[in-house]
Amino acid sequence: MPGKILVADDSPNIREILKISLEGDGYTVVVAEDGEQALALAAKENPDLLIMDVMMPKVNGFQVCRRMKSDGATHDVPVIMLSAKSGQQDVHWGKDCGADEYMTKPFSTKELVKTIERLLKVRQERQATLASGVVEELSQRRARGEAGQIVQLEWDPRALDMFRKKYGEFKYSEAHKQFRDAAALFLRDQGDPGPVELHDASGLTVVLRGTAAEAKKVAAKLAKRLNEVAAGLYVVADRDRGHIPFRDPRNAQEEKFPLLTFSPRIVPEKAA
Repeated sequence: MPGKILVADDSPNIREILKISLEGDGYTVVVAEDGEQALALAAKENPDLLIMDVMMPKVNGFQVCRRMKSDGATHDVPVIMLSAKSGQQDVHWGKDCGADEYMTKPFSTKELVKTIERLLKVRQERQATLASGVVEELSQRRARGEAGQIVQLEWDPRALDMFRKKYGEFKYSEAHKQFRDAAALFLRDQGDPGPVELHDASGLTVVLRGTAAEAKKVAAKLAKRLNEVAAGLYVVADRDRGHIPFRDPRNAQEEKFPLLTFSPRIVPEKAA
């Protein structure tokens, strides 16, 4: 799995620590000391993942993240934000700019590596999906002169992992089956049958007919149906609470893990 990681932080110590640690795990590491340099290296080096401090000179981390996520060439590069601030507002800003993860300093390099591995797995599975059955299905439709779109019904892999830990392997496997079956039934009801692919790291992928705008409307309905199925998998207490409480043994603080939900995304034409 090792790939190329761009580390952007104005602290020489943080840059050096991360470079040594990640290179020890087999990753190629390039470093930037400010946001402007990070943007330039992201375009030049084509990294697989970006680890970035929030407070940097010239261009801050939030701005860098927004630019990368709005650029078709880098929108799918996972971004991990590092910050000394742990307030809810700071986390909100991190997520709002498109960051995939938000970690507070001081951080555990072990936890950071686990996060890197998870995000790279998500990206790899998304790319694999685009080279599999759904792409062939789309190609066949277009060869027949039909409009179609690849749609990803994305979930948070952390929510899936917490579901698996709390409810066990049998319920986890049953959830997979129910999601596949619900999506397949929905497509048949729409008169638009096709492959349904499921990946633990990213969610479900299907092909929907029509223009991007038309497929987006249908995808929203499919996501709503899948969310209804997901809600029915939880016990009443978890469903009513809206999250699963978890006490972190490292700091005794209680975290709130979200329940499984699906968010539809039309795969851009270039990526498909």
